[in-house]
Amino acid sequence: MLKAIPVVSIIGKQNAGKTTLIEMLIPLLKKRGYRVGTIKYNIPSFQIDYEGKDTYRHYEAGADIVSISSPEKLAIIKRTDGKSPSLKSIIESDYRDVDIILVEGYRHWDYPAIEIENNQHCMISKNKESKHGLRITSVAKTSTQAPGFSQDDLDKVIHFIESRIK
Repeated sequence: MLKAIPVVSIIGKQNAGKTTLIEMLIPLLKKRGYRVGTIKYNIPSFQIDYEGKDTYRHYEAGADIVSISSPEKLAIIKRTDGKSPSLKSIIESDYRDVDIILVEGYRHWDYPAIEIENNQHCMISKNKESKHGLRITSVAKTSTQAPGFSQDDLDKVIHFIESRIK
């Protein structure tokens, strides 16, 4: 029987800072010894391969699943028959070797979530529980293009995530 791998979604509007927060959390979790996986949900069709490359040609020829691997990476492209695969099926098929999965998006799935409430480029002003889990409410604009997170804020977020792992 497979162990249940904890999943935490990072949710919020476009440009709220979801990717930035995930980029900051991954090294902190890795430093604590966790193996971290991520899953990004994308509503429109996306392209990770491009015309002319061998894997693109395999897929265009009709292969149902295509992979490319090297000693450092593995990428898999799989046909979905026009339906988004469930988050559960993605986790069960490809994420067995991690301790925690951070998901960007998947607002309507039943997993704990960190909700970034404001779509401005902001500093975190307070953290509080929400129906999803932890809500990051941002109110003070920064002068940079990316949201800012103080170490205290990140410690609260890491504590929230670790409470789901243990």
